[in-house]
Amino acid sequence: MDAALCDDLLQEVFRRLPPAAAPAVSLVSRRWLTLLRAATSSLTLRLPDGSAPAAAAALAALLSRYPFLSALAVVSAAAAAAAAPARGAADAVLLAVAGAPAAARLSALRLLPDSPVSPAALLTACSAMSGLTSLHLTAVRPMSFRWLASLPRLKSFALVNAAASVDSAGSSSDDADGDGEGEDAGALPLERLSLCGIRSGDRGLRWLWLRCGSLKWLQLRACDGTGDGPASSAFATCLAGLLSLELRACRPVADRVLLLAADHCRTLTSLLVYDGGSREALHRFIHQRGAGLRTLDLRLPLDLHNDHLLAIGAEQIPHGQASTHGLAALRLQSCVLITGDGLRSLARSATGAGIEELALVSCDVVEREPGLLSFLSQSMQRLRRLDLSYNETLSDKVIGAMLSSCRNLTDIRLRGCRGLTGGSLVSLLRHCGQSLEILDISRCPGIAVGNVELFAQHATRLNHIIIEESVTSEELKLIAQRKGIKIGSLPCEGSF
Repeated sequence: MDAALCDDLLQEVFRRLPPAAAPAVSLVSRRWLTLLRAATSSLTLRLPDGSAPAAAAALAALLSRYPFLSALAVVSAAAAAAAAPARGAADAVLLAVAGAPAAARLSALRLLPDSPVSPAALLTACSAMSGLTSLHLTAVRPMSFRWLASLPRLKSFALVNAAASVDSAGSSSDDADGDGEGEDAGALPLERLSLCGIRSGDRGLRWLWLRCGSLKWLQLRACDGTGDGPASSAFATCLAGLLSLELRACRPVADRVLLLAADHCRTLTSLLVYDGGSREALHRFIHQRGAGLRTLDLRLPLDLHNDHLLAIGAEQIPHGQASTHGLAALRLQSCVLITGDGLRSLARSATGAGIEELALVSCDVVEREPGLLSFLSQSMQRLRRLDLSYNETLSDKVIGAMLSSCRNLTDIRLRGCRGLTGGSLVSLLRHCGQSLEILDISRCPGIAVGNVELFAQHATRLNHIIIEESVTSEELKLIAQRKGIKIGSLPCEGSF
């Protein structure tokens, strides 16, 4: 029977199998194991404990058996990460990947060892992996980005910079990256860039910013600067064509970035700011660029005030543009200083009326003012996606009153709303049972599995329920299988 199946047919079958079936397939025969490896296009590997040369040799031997990889992730073992990393360990791993048979085929690489890679090793490896379109690295020391010019197809780059705690001599590049604006001035093809742990004094960022004129998406995480000292003006050169900007836990530099974005981001449609940003800088940004935003995502417990909501509502849609060009998604988390008056003022405006997605996550204003949600749902007639997660005292009565005037929801998230019971699902089925597609009721202990079964049975368009595996009954699994409903968490969004 085995001989009757040709290699091409078997490989096609293997490609269609779920990843969990791979161990069983590999045990059938040597031929099946070889064909399975040849059919594998994506692989995640954890580096073994031991010396760097031994780990690199083991990796090289393993990768020699996977000639058709297009996506590879290599991460450090937890035990190895706890020990002091050997100098050059990450370089050896990188060069092992570059020497693999599939190196020229790789389009996505996530290299997450427990030590930084060197620019010299990257420059050597890039010539063998010139087809990369996505690259994720733990750290580069000394800080240098000139090797990026050797990756002509790279569209997405992420640097965690986990080695930021090294001594100051090791954290600065000595190759004059900050100079030479006329040298190698060609623009990089990067469209997505994520940087974590960048410090104000890190050298080498100037070279990068001056060549990132094609950026569409920029994320800064846990950064206290944009490199090359506070006086450097190179960062602003990458902002002109930006569509999306994310600032996560960047309080020391958030104001500067917001003010520069207000002056230079003429095409920005999405802004995310978590845990950092002054009242004045955010207000100025909204005043100058708020009219162009489609998505605004804020987690600013002590920095977001009602006047920001009033400024958002005051933004006018440019003359001649349809209302679909205004704010479509507003996401607020842990914003304790906003009140019901601020949200009502926004909802009454033309901007508020066009909102299709609203998130009020762990916002105690929802619990302080029981009639607020009903008012918002009545005013925001285009609302389709609603997230009320982690409002623990939210009641069935409040949910029912809100849903009576919000009948077109396709996605509702109630994660961590511990005060809800099955009554909320009854109201949801009555008012949105014909439209709802995604339901998140994880960490809601008051909702019995019988209520979930009833909802899944009668909701006509439901395709995803987010709920813990431990409270999923066999009956619910049968209903989900019969109706094609997925149970479990949604896939992670974003590339990084």
